[in-house]
Amino acid sequence: NTDNLKLKALLWNSMRRFLKRGASFFLVPITKWYLRKERTFTYKKIKVSVLPGVFHPGFFSSTKFILEFLEGQALKNSTLLELGCGTGLISVVCAKKGAIVTACDLSQAAVKNASKNFKENQVNIDLIHSDLFAAIPKKKFDWIVINPPYYARSIQNDEQLAWHCGENFQYFQRLFLNLNEYIHEKSQVIMVLTLGCDLEKVFEIAQSCHFEFEKLKEKDVLFDGKDFL
Repeated sequence: NTDNLKLKALLWNSMRRFLKRGASFFLVPITKWYLRKERTFTYKKIKVSVLPGVFHPGFFSSTKFILEFLEGQALKNSTLLELGCGTGLISVVCAKKGAIVTACDLSQAAVKNASKNFKENQVNIDLIHSDLFAAIPKKKFDWIVINPPYYARSIQNDEQLAWHCGENFQYFQRLFLNLNEYIHEKSQVIMVLTLGCDLEKVFEIAQSCHFEFEKLKEKDVLFDGKDFL
C-alpha cells in the first residue's frame, strides 16, 4: 500500500550554526565569483560541465552523499527519476550503472547543462523540462531521487530554485500531493534534507499525504548548505 510508503532519507547533521554563518560571510561571495563562468567537476572519472546559475555538485556535499548511497544499490534495468537534476551528474552515474533514467529540472539553465553533460558522457537519458511532475508522463518508477530546495523563502530568480521551496513550502506540498502517481509498492524514494531547514514542517506535509520518512544515513557537515539525507 503506497499510502504508507516510507520515504528514504539520507541525513547529515550540521555543525554549529554560527560557524556556518561565519563561513558563509566569506565563502558565499567567493563561490559566486568562481561560478560566474562555466566550470568543470569530476567525480570518479565522470566529468561534467557546470554552467553559471546551476547548482555545483562539487561545492556542496549533498550530491556526493546521494551518490555514495546509490553506488551501493542494484540499479541495473531499474527505472529511475531524478527530480531537479541540475548538472545531471547523479543521472549520469545511475545510467552508467545500468538504470533506465529520466531526469527533469524546472530551470532552463539546468536543462541545457544536463543535456550537454549527457551527450559528453554518452548516456541515453530522457531529459524533460518540468516543474516537478508537471510534464512527466504518468508511469511508476522503481527509484525517485530528490535533492530538494528546502529553505522556506520566496523564489526571485532561477538560481534560487535549487535552494528555496517557497515561503509556504509550496515545493513540498506539490511534491507529496502528486508523488503517489509515480510510485509502486516497492519504489524507493530517496531524499536529502538538512537540519538547517524546518524539518517538522516538511514531515508534517508528508504525513498529510500519507507518507513518512525513514532515516537511512546521517553525516556531519561543517560548511555546507545541504545537511542531511
